[in-house]
Amino acid sequence: MSAKQKQNFLHGALILMSATVIVKIIGYFFKVPLKGIIGVSGFGYFNAAYGLFNTLYALSVAGMPIAVSRMVAQNMQQGRYRDVRKIKRLSTVSFLCTGLLGTLLMFAGAGPYVRFAENPNAFLAVFVMAPAIFFVCVSSSYRGYYEGLRNMYPTAWSQISEALVKLACGLLFSSAAVRLGLEEYERFGRVFGTAVETSSQAQLAVLPYGAAGAILGIVVSTAAGSLFLWIYSRCKGDGISRQMLEHAAPARGSKEILKQLWTIAIPICLGALALNITTLIDVSSLTNRLSTALERGSEVLLSMYDGILPTNTPQDEIPNYLFGAYNMSVTLFNLIPALTTTFGVSALPAVTAAWAARSKSLLRRNIESVWRVTSMIAFPAGFGICALAEPILTLVYQADPASIPIAAPILRVLGLAAVFVALSSPTNSMLQAVGKVNVPVKLMLLGGFLKLAVNFVLVPIPAVNIQGAPYGTLLCYGLIVCISIPVLCRTAGIRIRFTKVFLKPLFAGVLCGVTAWASYGLLSNLAGNTVSTAISILLAGAVYVIVLFLVRGIVKYDVLMLPKGEKIAKLLEKCRLIG
Repeated sequence: MSAKQKQNFLHGALILMSATVIVKIIGYFFKVPLKGIIGVSGFGYFNAAYGLFNTLYALSVAGMPIAVSRMVAQNMQQGRYRDVRKIKRLSTVSFLCTGLLGTLLMFAGAGPYVRFAENPNAFLAVFVMAPAIFFVCVSSSYRGYYEGLRNMYPTAWSQISEALVKLACGLLFSSAAVRLGLEEYERFGRVFGTAVETSSQAQLAVLPYGAAGAILGIVVSTAAGSLFLWIYSRCKGDGISRQMLEHAAPARGSKEILKQLWTIAIPICLGALALNITTLIDVSSLTNRLSTALERGSEVLLSMYDGILPTNTPQDEIPNYLFGAYNMSVTLFNLIPALTTTFGVSALPAVTAAWAARSKSLLRRNIESVWRVTSMIAFPAGFGICALAEPILTLVYQADPASIPIAAPILRVLGLAAVFVALSSPTNSMLQAVGKVNVPVKLMLLGGFLKLAVNFVLVPIPAVNIQGAPYGTLLCYGLIVCISIPVLCRTAGIRIRFTKVFLKPLFAGVLCGVTAWASYGLLSNLAGNTVSTAISILLAGAVYVIVLFLVRGIVKYDVLMLPKGEKIAKLLEKCRLIG
Protein backbone atom coordinates (compact mmCIF):
# COMPACT_ATOMS: atom_id res chain seq x y z
CA MET A 1 0.00 0.00 0.00
CA SER A 2 1.05 3.56 -0.60
CA ALA A 3 2.69 5.61 2.12
CA LYS A 4 -0.29 7.93 2.11
CA GLN A 5 -2.65 5.05 2.87
CA LYS A 6 -0.68 3.17 5.50
CA GLN A 7 0.22 5.10 8.65
CA ASN A 8 2.18 4.32 11.79
CA PHE A 9 0.43 4.51 15.15
CA LEU A 10 0.99 8.19 15.89
CA HIS A 11 0.40 9.39 12.33
CA GLY A 12 -2.90 7.49 12.22
CA ALA A 13 -3.86 8.82 15.64
CA LEU A 14 -3.18 12.39 14.53
CA ILE A 15 -5.46 11.89 11.51
CA LEU A 16 -8.25 10.60 13.74
CA MET A 17 -7.61 13.26 16.36
CA SER A 18 -7.76 16.04 13.78
CA ALA A 19 -11.08 14.64 12.57
CA THR A 20 -12.32 14.39 16.15
CA VAL A 21 -11.43 18.02 16.85
CA ILE A 22 -13.29 19.11 13.71
CA VAL A 23 -16.26 16.92 14.65
CA LYS A 24 -16.33 18.37 18.17
CA ILE A 25 -16.21 21.92 16.84
CA ILE A 26 -19.10 21.10 14.53
CA GLY A 27 -20.80 19.42 17.49
CA TYR A 28 -20.46 22.64 19.48
CA PHE A 29 -22.29 24.52 16.75
CA PHE A 30 -24.93 21.77 16.92
CA LYS A 31 -25.49 21.29 20.64
CA VAL A 32 -25.30 24.90 21.82
CA PRO A 33 -27.98 26.17 19.38
CA LEU A 34 -29.94 22.98 20.03
CA LYS A 35 -29.99 23.77 23.73
CA GLY A 36 -31.34 27.21 22.84
CA ILE A 37 -34.10 25.57 20.78
CA ILE A 38 -35.22 22.83 23.19
CA GLY A 39 -33.87 24.10 26.54
CA VAL A 40 -32.36 22.12 29.40
CA SER A 41 -35.42 19.86 29.76
CA GLY A 42 -35.45 19.07 26.04
CA PHE A 43 -31.75 18.33 26.29
CA GLY A 44 -32.63 15.74 28.93
CA TYR A 45 -34.99 13.96 26.48
CA PHE A 46 -32.31 14.16 23.79
CA ASN A 47 -29.68 12.57 26.04
CA ALA A 48 -32.08 9.88 27.23
CA ALA A 49 -32.38 8.71 23.62
CA TYR A 50 -28.67 9.07 22.94
CA GLY A 51 -27.75 7.08 26.05
CA LEU A 52 -29.82 4.06 25.01
CA PHE A 53 -28.51 4.36 21.45
CA ASN A 54 -24.90 4.21 22.68
CA THR A 55 -25.64 1.11 24.74
CA LEU A 56 -27.40 -0.76 21.92
CA TYR A 57 -24.68 0.39 19.54
CA ALA A 58 -22.10 -1.22 21.84
CA LEU A 59 -24.18 -4.39 22.09
CA SER A 60 -24.82 -4.72 18.34
CA VAL A 61 -21.64 -3.46 16.69
CA ALA A 62 -18.87 -1.99 18.83
CA GLY A 63 -16.96 -5.24 19.26
CA MET A 64 -16.94 -6.15 15.59
CA PRO A 65 -14.85 -3.25 14.17
CA ILE A 66 -12.14 -3.93 16.73
CA ALA A 67 -12.20 -7.66 15.95
CA VAL A 68 -12.07 -6.94 12.21
CA SER A 69 -9.24 -4.43 12.70
CA ARG A 70 -7.24 -6.90 14.77
CA MET A 71 -7.75 -9.83 12.36
CA VAL A 72 -6.99 -7.71 9.29
CA ALA A 73 -3.81 -6.33 10.91
CA GLN A 74 -2.65 -9.82 11.90
CA ASN A 75 -3.30 -11.32 8.45
CA MET A 76 -1.67 -8.36 6.69
CA GLN A 77 1.42 -8.89 8.86
CA GLN A 78 1.47 -12.56 7.77
CA GLY A 79 0.80 -11.75 4.08
CA ARG A 80 -2.55 -13.61 4.03
CA TYR A 81 -4.28 -11.15 1.69
CA ARG A 82 -7.01 -13.55 0.58
CA ASP A 83 -8.03 -13.97 4.21
CA VAL A 84 -8.14 -10.19 4.52
CA ARG A 85 -10.62 -9.90 1.67
CA LYS A 86 -12.70 -12.77 3.03
CA ILE A 87 -12.79 -11.17 6.47
CA LYS A 88 -14.21 -8.06 4.82
CA ARG A 89 -17.01 -9.97 3.05
CA LEU A 90 -18.03 -12.05 6.06
CA SER A 91 -17.88 -9.17 8.53
CA THR A 92 -20.06 -7.00 6.27
CA VAL A 93 -22.83 -9.59 6.31
CA SER A 94 -22.50 -9.92 10.09
CA PHE A 95 -22.69 -6.15 10.52
CA LEU A 96 -25.87 -5.90 8.46
CA CYS A 97 -27.57 -8.62 10.50
CA THR A 98 -26.57 -7.19 13.88
CA GLY A 99 -27.52 -3.68 12.75
CA LEU A 100 -31.01 -4.82 11.81
CA LEU A 101 -31.37 -6.67 15.12
CA GLY A 102 -30.18 -3.63 17.08
CA THR A 103 -32.69 -1.38 15.32
CA LEU A 104 -35.56 -3.77 16.09
CA LEU A 105 -34.48 -3.98 19.74
CA MET A 106 -34.48 -0.20 20.07
CA PHE A 107 -37.93 0.06 18.45
CA ALA A 108 -39.32 -2.59 20.80
CA GLY A 109 -37.52 -1.36 23.91
CA ALA A 110 -38.37 2.35 23.64
CA GLY A 111 -41.54 2.11 25.74
CA PRO A 112 -40.24 -0.11 28.57
CA TYR A 113 -37.02 1.92 28.71
CA VAL A 114 -38.65 5.34 29.24
CA ARG A 115 -41.07 3.86 31.79
CA PHE A 116 -38.20 2.35 33.76
CA ALA A 117 -36.26 5.63 33.62
CA GLU A 118 -39.45 7.52 34.68
CA ASN A 119 -38.96 9.83 31.69
CA PRO A 120 -42.00 9.13 29.45
CA ASN A 121 -41.61 12.34 27.43
CA ALA A 122 -38.37 10.91 25.97
CA PHE A 123 -40.28 8.12 24.16
CA LEU A 124 -40.51 9.81 20.76
CA ALA A 125 -36.80 10.69 20.69
CA VAL A 126 -35.86 7.12 21.67
CA PHE A 127 -38.18 5.61 19.03
CA VAL A 128 -36.92 7.88 16.24
CA MET A 129 -33.29 7.04 17.06
CA ALA A 130 -33.65 3.31 16.25
CA PRO A 131 -32.68 3.31 12.52
CA ALA A 132 -29.35 4.95 13.37
CA ILE A 133 -28.19 1.58 14.75
CA PHE A 134 -28.43 0.00 11.30
CA PHE A 135 -26.56 2.78 9.49
CA VAL A 136 -23.82 2.93 12.13
CA CYS A 137 -23.31 -0.82 11.69
CA VAL A 138 -22.81 -0.32 7.96
CA SER A 139 -20.28 2.46 8.59
CA SER A 140 -18.45 0.42 11.22
CA SER A 141 -17.90 -2.49 8.83
CA TYR A 142 -15.89 -0.21 6.55
CA ARG A 143 -14.13 1.63 9.38
CA GLY A 144 -12.92 -1.53 11.10
CA TYR A 145 -11.56 -2.88 7.82
CA TYR A 146 -9.62 0.24 6.87
CA GLU A 147 -8.33 0.74 10.43
CA GLY A 148 -6.91 -2.79 10.31
CA LEU A 149 -5.11 -1.75 7.09
CA ARG A 150 -3.74 1.24 9.05
CA ASN A 151 -5.57 3.67 6.80
CA MET A 152 -7.42 6.13 9.03
CA TYR A 153 -8.56 8.52 6.30
CA PRO A 154 -11.91 6.79 5.56
CA THR A 155 -12.88 6.87 9.24
CA ALA A 156 -11.83 10.50 9.57
CA TRP A 157 -13.64 11.78 6.47
CA SER A 158 -16.81 9.82 7.21
CA GLN A 159 -16.93 11.22 10.75
CA ILE A 160 -16.65 14.77 9.42
CA SER A 161 -19.35 14.18 6.79
CA GLU A 162 -21.66 12.77 9.47
CA ALA A 163 -21.08 15.77 11.72
CA LEU A 164 -21.87 18.26 8.95
CA VAL A 165 -25.12 16.51 8.02
CA LYS A 166 -26.09 16.26 11.70
CA LEU A 167 -25.48 19.99 12.14
CA ALA A 168 -27.66 20.96 9.19
CA CYS A 169 -30.46 18.41 9.51
CA GLY A 170 -30.60 18.21 13.31
CA LEU A 171 -31.07 21.95 13.85
CA LEU A 172 -33.41 22.22 10.87
CA PHE A 173 -35.70 19.37 12.01
CA SER A 174 -35.63 20.41 15.68
CA SER A 175 -36.47 24.07 15.05
CA ALA A 176 -39.17 23.07 12.55
CA ALA A 177 -40.81 20.74 15.10
CA VAL A 178 -40.83 23.44 17.80
CA ARG A 179 -42.14 26.07 15.41
CA LEU A 180 -44.92 23.84 14.06
CA GLY A 181 -45.99 22.83 17.55
CA LEU A 182 -46.22 26.42 18.79
CA GLU A 183 -48.02 27.55 15.64
CA GLU A 184 -50.59 24.80 16.17
CA TYR A 185 -51.12 25.99 19.75
CA GLU A 186 -51.63 29.58 18.67
CA ARG A 187 -54.22 28.56 16.05
CA PHE A 188 -56.02 25.65 17.71
CA GLY A 189 -54.88 25.45 21.37
CA ARG A 190 -53.16 22.11 20.73
CA VAL A 191 -49.58 20.85 20.41
CA PHE A 192 -49.42 18.02 17.86
CA GLY A 193 -52.99 17.03 18.70
CA THR A 194 -52.74 17.34 22.50
CA ALA A 195 -54.78 20.14 24.10
CA VAL A 196 -52.87 22.57 26.36
CA GLU A 197 -54.21 25.49 28.38
CA THR A 198 -51.40 28.06 28.62
CA SER A 199 -48.45 29.21 26.55
CA SER A 200 -46.00 27.99 29.22
CA GLN A 201 -47.55 24.51 29.00
CA ALA A 202 -47.24 24.67 25.22
CA GLN A 203 -43.55 25.56 25.55
CA LEU A 204 -43.02 22.43 27.67
CA ALA A 205 -45.24 20.19 25.51
CA VAL A 206 -43.29 20.96 22.34
CA LEU A 207 -39.88 20.02 23.78
CA PRO A 208 -40.15 16.22 23.27
CA TYR A 209 -40.90 16.85 19.58
CA GLY A 210 -37.97 19.26 19.27
CA ALA A 211 -35.66 16.64 20.81
CA ALA A 212 -37.02 14.00 18.42
CA GLY A 213 -36.36 16.33 15.48
CA ALA A 214 -32.72 16.65 16.52
CA ILE A 215 -32.49 12.86 16.83
CA LEU A 216 -33.93 12.47 13.32
CA GLY A 217 -31.10 14.68 12.06
CA ILE A 218 -28.62 12.27 13.65
CA VAL A 219 -30.30 9.32 11.90
CA VAL A 220 -29.94 11.09 8.54
CA SER A 221 -26.27 11.85 9.33
CA THR A 222 -25.47 8.19 10.02
CA ALA A 223 -27.02 7.28 6.67
CA ALA A 224 -24.84 9.93 4.99
CA GLY A 225 -21.71 8.51 6.67
CA SER A 226 -22.54 5.02 5.38
CA LEU A 227 -23.04 6.34 1.87
CA PHE A 228 -19.70 8.17 1.96
CA LEU A 229 -17.79 5.03 3.00
CA TRP A 230 -19.48 2.92 0.33
CA ILE A 231 -18.49 5.45 -2.35
CA TYR A 232 -14.91 5.65 -0.95
CA SER A 233 -14.58 1.88 -1.03
CA ARG A 234 -15.82 1.68 -4.62
CA CYS A 235 -13.53 4.48 -5.82
CA LYS A 236 -10.33 3.98 -3.78
CA GLY A 237 -10.26 0.27 -2.98
CA ASP A 238 -8.07 -1.12 -0.21
CA GLY A 239 -4.55 -1.12 -1.72
CA ILE A 240 -4.40 -4.93 -2.10
CA SER A 241 -3.36 -5.62 -5.68
CA ARG A 242 -4.21 -8.59 -7.88
CA GLN A 243 -0.56 -9.66 -7.77
CA MET A 244 -0.61 -9.68 -3.96
CA LEU A 245 -3.70 -11.90 -4.02
CA GLU A 246 -2.16 -14.32 -6.56
CA HIS A 247 0.92 -14.90 -4.40
CA ALA A 248 -1.01 -15.18 -1.14
CA ALA A 249 -1.89 -18.46 0.57
CA PRO A 250 -5.41 -19.80 0.00
CA ALA A 251 -8.03 -18.29 2.29
CA ARG A 252 -9.23 -20.29 5.24
CA GLY A 253 -12.78 -21.60 5.38
CA SER A 254 -15.69 -19.29 6.16
CA LYS A 255 -16.60 -21.20 9.32
CA GLU A 256 -13.06 -20.91 10.68
CA ILE A 257 -12.88 -17.17 9.98
CA LEU A 258 -16.34 -16.49 11.42
CA LYS A 259 -15.54 -18.54 14.52
CA GLN A 260 -12.34 -16.56 15.11
CA LEU A 261 -14.13 -13.29 14.36
CA TRP A 262 -16.89 -13.91 16.88
CA THR A 263 -14.50 -15.40 19.44
CA ILE A 264 -12.67 -12.06 19.42
CA ALA A 265 -15.73 -9.86 18.90
CA ILE A 266 -18.08 -11.12 21.62
CA PRO A 267 -15.80 -10.36 24.62
CA ILE A 268 -14.86 -7.01 23.05
CA CYS A 269 -18.53 -6.31 22.43
CA LEU A 270 -19.32 -7.07 26.07
CA GLY A 271 -16.44 -4.81 27.09
CA ALA A 272 -17.80 -2.00 24.93
CA LEU A 273 -21.25 -2.60 26.41
CA ALA A 274 -19.76 -2.46 29.88
CA LEU A 275 -18.01 0.78 28.92
CA ASN A 276 -21.40 2.25 28.01
CA ILE A 277 -22.97 0.85 31.15
CA THR A 278 -21.78 4.00 32.93
CA THR A 279 -23.81 6.12 30.49
CA LEU A 280 -26.80 3.78 30.76
CA ILE A 281 -26.54 3.85 34.55
CA ASP A 282 -26.74 7.64 34.51
CA VAL A 283 -29.55 7.77 31.96
CA SER A 284 -31.69 5.13 33.67
CA SER A 285 -30.99 5.92 37.34
CA LEU A 286 -30.35 9.64 37.79
CA THR A 287 -33.84 10.99 37.11
CA ASN A 288 -35.23 8.11 39.18
CA ARG A 289 -32.94 8.79 42.16
CA LEU A 290 -33.45 12.54 41.88
CA SER A 291 -37.19 11.92 42.23
CA THR A 292 -36.39 10.01 45.41
CA ALA A 293 -34.33 12.96 46.67
CA LEU A 294 -37.31 15.27 46.06
CA GLU A 295 -39.58 12.92 47.99
CA ARG A 296 -37.15 12.72 50.90
CA GLY A 297 -36.50 16.44 51.23
CA SER A 298 -37.86 18.74 48.55
CA GLU A 299 -37.31 21.81 50.74
CA VAL A 300 -33.59 21.08 51.13
CA LEU A 301 -33.11 20.41 47.40
CA LEU A 302 -35.14 23.43 46.27
CA SER A 303 -33.37 25.76 48.69
CA MET A 304 -30.02 24.50 47.35
CA TYR A 305 -31.00 25.73 43.88
CA ASP A 306 -33.08 28.73 44.96
CA GLY A 307 -32.98 31.35 42.21
CA ILE A 308 -31.38 28.90 39.76
CA LEU A 309 -34.29 26.65 38.77
CA PRO A 310 -36.76 28.31 36.35
CA THR A 311 -39.77 29.62 38.25
CA ASN A 312 -42.30 27.91 35.96
CA THR A 313 -40.75 24.43 36.24
CA PRO A 314 -43.22 21.86 37.71
CA GLN A 315 -41.74 19.82 40.55
CA ASP A 316 -41.99 16.57 38.58
CA GLU A 317 -39.84 18.17 35.84
CA ILE A 318 -37.01 19.16 38.22
CA PRO A 319 -35.20 15.76 38.00
CA ASN A 320 -35.09 16.02 34.21
CA TYR A 321 -33.90 19.65 34.43
CA LEU A 322 -31.05 18.66 36.78
CA PHE A 323 -30.21 15.75 34.49
CA GLY A 324 -30.05 18.17 31.56
CA ALA A 325 -27.68 20.43 33.52
CA TYR A 326 -25.55 17.38 34.37
CA ASN A 327 -25.28 16.55 30.67
CA MET A 328 -24.01 20.06 29.94
CA SER A 329 -20.91 19.09 31.94
CA VAL A 330 -20.78 15.59 30.46
CA THR A 331 -20.69 17.07 26.95
CA LEU A 332 -17.49 19.00 27.78
CA PHE A 333 -16.03 16.15 29.81
CA ASN A 334 -16.41 13.79 26.84
CA LEU A 335 -14.11 15.95 24.70
CA ILE A 336 -10.97 14.55 26.33
CA PRO A 337 -11.77 10.81 26.02
CA ALA A 338 -12.98 11.45 22.46
CA LEU A 339 -9.47 12.62 21.56
CA THR A 340 -7.58 9.86 23.34
CA THR A 341 -9.86 7.11 22.02
CA THR A 342 -8.21 7.77 18.66
CA PHE A 343 -4.92 6.50 20.12
CA GLY A 344 -6.57 3.20 21.01
CA VAL A 345 -8.09 2.83 17.53
CA SER A 346 -4.77 3.58 15.83
CA ALA A 347 -2.66 1.62 18.31
CA LEU A 348 -4.61 -1.64 18.08
CA PRO A 349 -3.32 -2.75 14.63
CA ALA A 350 0.23 -1.56 15.48
CA VAL A 351 0.32 -3.40 18.81
CA THR A 352 -1.31 -6.46 17.21
CA ALA A 353 1.38 -6.54 14.51
CA ALA A 354 4.17 -6.26 17.13
CA TRP A 355 2.52 -8.99 19.21
CA ALA A 356 2.14 -11.27 16.15
CA ALA A 357 5.80 -10.65 15.20
CA ARG A 358 6.85 -11.48 18.81
CA SER A 359 8.98 -8.35 18.92
CA LYS A 360 9.08 -7.48 22.62
CA SER A 361 11.17 -4.34 22.11
CA LEU A 362 8.76 -2.95 19.49
CA LEU A 363 5.82 -3.94 21.69
CA ARG A 364 7.26 -2.04 24.67
CA ARG A 365 8.00 1.06 22.58
CA ASN A 366 4.48 1.08 21.13
CA ILE A 367 2.77 0.60 24.50
CA GLU A 368 4.93 3.24 26.17
CA SER A 369 4.31 5.65 23.31
CA VAL A 370 0.52 5.18 23.48
CA TRP A 371 0.44 5.82 27.23
CA ARG A 372 2.88 8.72 27.08
CA VAL A 373 1.10 10.58 24.28
CA THR A 374 -2.27 9.91 25.90
CA SER A 375 -0.95 11.28 29.20
CA MET A 376 0.44 14.38 27.49
CA ILE A 377 -3.12 15.21 26.37
CA ALA A 378 -5.17 13.88 29.29
CA PHE A 379 -3.32 15.50 32.21
CA PRO A 380 -3.30 19.14 31.07
CA ALA A 381 -6.81 18.92 29.62
CA GLY A 382 -8.28 17.26 32.73
CA PHE A 383 -6.60 19.58 35.23
CA GLY A 384 -7.38 22.59 33.04
CA ILE A 385 -11.09 21.76 32.89
CA CYS A 386 -11.10 21.19 36.65
CA ALA A 387 -9.48 24.60 37.25
CA LEU A 388 -11.66 26.53 34.77
CA ALA A 389 -14.96 24.64 35.03
CA GLU A 390 -17.26 27.61 35.57
CA PRO A 391 -15.51 30.00 33.13
CA ILE A 392 -15.54 27.36 30.38
CA LEU A 393 -19.23 26.57 30.93
CA THR A 394 -20.01 30.29 30.88
CA LEU A 395 -18.07 30.67 27.63
CA VAL A 396 -19.73 27.71 25.93
CA TYR A 397 -23.29 28.19 27.24
CA GLN A 398 -23.37 31.97 27.49
CA ALA A 399 -26.77 32.03 25.75
CA ASP A 400 -28.30 30.07 28.69
CA PRO A 401 -26.29 30.77 31.86
CA ALA A 402 -29.02 29.91 34.38
CA SER A 403 -27.99 26.27 34.91
CA ILE A 404 -24.22 26.89 35.01
CA PRO A 405 -24.10 27.05 38.87
CA ILE A 406 -25.50 23.50 38.85
CA ALA A 407 -23.14 22.20 36.17
CA ALA A 408 -19.87 23.83 37.32
CA PRO A 409 -19.21 21.73 40.48
CA ILE A 410 -20.03 18.62 38.44
CA LEU A 411 -17.52 19.54 35.73
CA ARG A 412 -14.74 20.10 38.31
CA VAL A 413 -15.02 16.47 39.42
CA LEU A 414 -15.46 15.19 35.87
CA GLY A 415 -12.27 17.04 34.86
CA LEU A 416 -10.32 14.76 37.20
CA ALA A 417 -12.31 11.72 36.05
CA ALA A 418 -11.49 12.56 32.42
CA VAL A 419 -7.82 11.73 33.05
CA PHE A 420 -8.70 8.16 33.99
CA VAL A 421 -11.33 7.77 31.25
CA ALA A 422 -8.79 9.02 28.69
CA LEU A 423 -6.22 6.43 29.79
CA SER A 424 -8.71 3.56 30.02
CA SER A 425 -9.76 3.44 26.35
CA PRO A 426 -6.27 3.03 24.78
CA THR A 427 -5.34 0.59 27.54
CA ASN A 428 -8.39 -1.55 26.79
CA SER A 429 -7.53 -1.52 23.08
CA MET A 430 -3.99 -2.71 23.80
CA LEU A 431 -5.26 -5.44 26.12
CA GLN A 432 -7.46 -6.64 23.26
CA ALA A 433 -4.48 -6.47 20.89
CA VAL A 434 -2.45 -8.88 23.06
CA GLY A 435 -5.35 -11.31 23.46
CA LYS A 436 -6.72 -10.22 26.86
CA VAL A 437 -10.18 -9.47 25.48
CA ASN A 438 -11.96 -10.58 28.68
CA VAL A 439 -10.10 -8.26 31.04
CA PRO A 440 -11.78 -4.99 29.94
CA VAL A 441 -15.18 -6.68 30.33
CA LYS A 442 -14.51 -7.73 33.91
CA LEU A 443 -13.00 -4.37 34.87
CA MET A 444 -15.83 -2.34 33.34
CA LEU A 445 -18.44 -4.47 35.09
CA LEU A 446 -16.61 -3.97 38.39
CA GLY A 447 -16.38 -0.23 37.77
CA GLY A 448 -20.02 -0.12 36.63
CA PHE A 449 -21.21 -1.70 39.88
CA LEU A 450 -19.18 0.87 41.82
CA LYS A 451 -20.73 3.74 39.86
CA LEU A 452 -24.24 2.34 40.27
CA ALA A 453 -23.69 2.06 44.02
CA VAL A 454 -22.55 5.69 44.23
CA ASN A 455 -25.60 6.86 42.25
CA PHE A 456 -27.96 4.90 44.49
CA VAL A 457 -26.33 6.04 47.74
CA LEU A 458 -25.40 9.69 47.07
CA VAL A 459 -27.93 11.05 44.56
CA PRO A 460 -31.07 10.40 46.70
CA ILE A 461 -29.57 12.52 49.51
CA PRO A 462 -31.40 15.87 49.08
CA ALA A 463 -28.36 17.95 50.03
CA VAL A 464 -26.18 16.08 47.49
CA ASN A 465 -28.59 15.14 44.64
CA ILE A 466 -27.07 15.44 41.12
CA GLN A 467 -23.73 16.61 42.53
CA GLY A 468 -23.00 13.04 43.67
CA ALA A 469 -23.12 11.52 40.16
CA PRO A 470 -19.63 12.59 38.94
CA TYR A 471 -17.93 10.96 41.93
CA GLY A 472 -19.19 7.59 40.70
CA THR A 473 -17.54 8.22 37.34
CA LEU A 474 -14.27 9.23 39.03
CA LEU A 475 -14.15 6.13 41.24
CA CYS A 476 -15.25 3.81 38.41
CA TYR A 477 -12.51 4.74 35.95
CA GLY A 478 -9.87 5.31 38.61
CA LEU A 479 -10.30 1.68 39.67
CA ILE A 480 -10.21 0.43 36.07
CA VAL A 481 -6.96 2.23 35.19
CA CYS A 482 -5.17 1.23 38.39
CA ILE A 483 -5.85 -2.45 37.64
CA SER A 484 -5.59 -2.55 33.83
CA ILE A 485 -2.13 -0.95 33.49
CA PRO A 486 -0.33 -3.63 35.59
CA VAL A 487 -2.30 -6.39 33.82
CA LEU A 488 -1.18 -5.16 30.39
CA CYS A 489 2.47 -4.91 31.47
CA ARG A 490 2.40 -8.42 32.92
CA THR A 491 0.69 -9.90 29.85
CA ALA A 492 3.09 -8.22 27.42
CA GLY A 493 6.05 -9.21 29.58
CA ILE A 494 7.43 -5.66 29.73
CA ARG A 495 8.51 -3.12 32.33
CA ILE A 496 7.67 0.45 31.43
CA ARG A 497 9.66 3.54 32.41
CA PHE A 498 7.03 4.97 34.75
CA THR A 499 8.67 8.37 35.19
CA LYS A 500 8.97 9.05 31.45
CA VAL A 501 5.53 7.65 30.65
CA PHE A 502 3.37 9.11 33.42
CA LEU A 503 5.17 11.24 36.01
CA LYS A 504 6.64 13.88 33.68
CA PRO A 505 3.30 14.59 31.92
CA LEU A 506 1.60 14.54 35.33
CA PHE A 507 4.00 17.13 36.77
CA ALA A 508 3.60 19.41 33.75
CA GLY A 509 -0.18 18.89 33.80
CA VAL A 510 -0.50 19.91 37.46
CA LEU A 511 1.46 23.12 36.77
CA CYS A 512 -0.81 23.72 33.78
CA GLY A 513 -3.91 23.49 35.98
CA VAL A 514 -2.44 25.74 38.66
CA THR A 515 -1.48 28.32 36.04
CA ALA A 516 -5.00 28.29 34.58
CA TRP A 517 -6.61 28.75 38.00
CA ALA A 518 -4.24 31.51 39.14
CA SER A 519 -4.25 33.47 35.88
CA TYR A 520 -8.05 33.44 35.66
CA GLY A 521 -8.29 34.61 39.26
CA LEU A 522 -6.11 37.61 38.43
CA LEU A 523 -7.53 38.41 34.99
CA SER A 524 -11.22 38.10 35.90
CA ASN A 525 -10.92 41.29 37.96
CA LEU A 526 -9.59 43.16 34.93
CA ALA A 527 -11.45 41.74 31.92
CA GLY A 528 -14.62 39.84 30.98
CA ASN A 529 -15.05 36.07 31.13
CA THR A 530 -14.31 35.41 27.43
CA VAL A 531 -11.01 37.31 27.40
CA SER A 532 -9.93 36.03 30.83
CA THR A 533 -10.70 32.40 29.94
CA ALA A 534 -8.97 32.57 26.56
CA ILE A 535 -5.81 34.17 27.98
CA SER A 536 -5.76 31.74 30.93
CA ILE A 537 -5.94 28.76 28.57
CA LEU A 538 -3.14 30.16 26.41
CA LEU A 539 -0.91 30.88 29.42
CA ALA A 540 -1.57 27.46 30.93
CA GLY A 541 -0.82 25.79 27.59
CA ALA A 542 2.44 27.73 27.22
CA VAL A 543 3.54 26.79 30.74
CA TYR A 544 2.70 23.14 30.07
CA VAL A 545 4.71 22.96 26.83
CA ILE A 546 7.72 24.75 28.37
CA VAL A 547 7.74 22.49 31.45
CA LEU A 548 7.31 19.37 29.31
CA PHE A 549 10.35 20.31 27.23
CA LEU A 550 12.41 21.31 30.29
CA VAL A 551 11.84 17.94 31.98
CA ARG A 552 12.46 16.23 28.60
CA GLY A 553 9.05 14.59 28.69
CA ILE A 554 8.93 14.18 24.89
CA VAL A 555 10.79 11.13 23.56
CA LYS A 556 12.59 10.87 20.21
CA TYR A 557 10.70 7.70 19.23
CA ASP A 558 7.39 9.58 19.44
CA VAL A 559 8.69 12.46 17.33
CA LEU A 560 10.00 10.12 14.63
CA MET A 561 6.50 8.77 14.06
CA LEU A 562 5.24 12.23 13.12
CA PRO A 563 5.13 13.36 9.48
CA LYS A 564 8.64 14.79 8.77
CA GLY A 565 9.58 13.49 12.21
CA GLU A 566 13.30 13.11 11.46
CA LYS A 567 13.76 16.82 10.77
CA ILE A 568 11.79 17.77 13.88
CA ALA A 569 13.77 15.30 16.03
CA LYS A 570 17.12 16.65 14.81
CA LEU A 571 16.08 20.20 15.66
CA LEU A 572 14.88 19.24 19.13
CA GLU A 573 18.01 17.18 19.77
CA LYS A 574 20.20 20.17 18.97
CA CYS A 575 18.30 22.15 21.59
CA ARG A 576 18.45 19.19 24.02
CA LEU A 577 14.68 19.24 24.44
CA ILE A 578 13.81 15.57 23.89
CA GLY A 579 14.63 12.50 25.89
